[in-house]
Amino acid sequence: MRRLGVIAVLLSFSSWAHEAAPVADCQAPVRPPDQEDTVRWNAFVDAVDVYRACMNAFIEANHSAASGHRDAANEATQAWNDFVRSSLNVPRDYPWPPVQSDR
Repeated sequence: MRRLGVIAVLLSFSSWAHEAAPVADCQAPVRPPDQEDTVRWNAFVDAVDVYRACMNAFIEANHSAASGHRDAANEATQAWNDFVRSSLNVPRDYPWPPVQSDR
């Protein structure tokens, strides 16, 4: 029974594991060797615009996600602080660092 409890705790912590950081899947264009070939240069400039749009979308999405994570962390911090202020008589009820007992 104790093993099941340990497994349950480990599985609950696995839900907190972070995924690998995303990587932009945008392809940078290759600059042509010279600017005298107008068709190639214009194609390169168009490809630069596509690359910039792809990178901007990736950057914006990740800034939004980071903002959401930061907001969630701030809300959790506020909830903890509210709990401590309303439910604990620190340090009498909840000394920090914890007092070591000699058992």
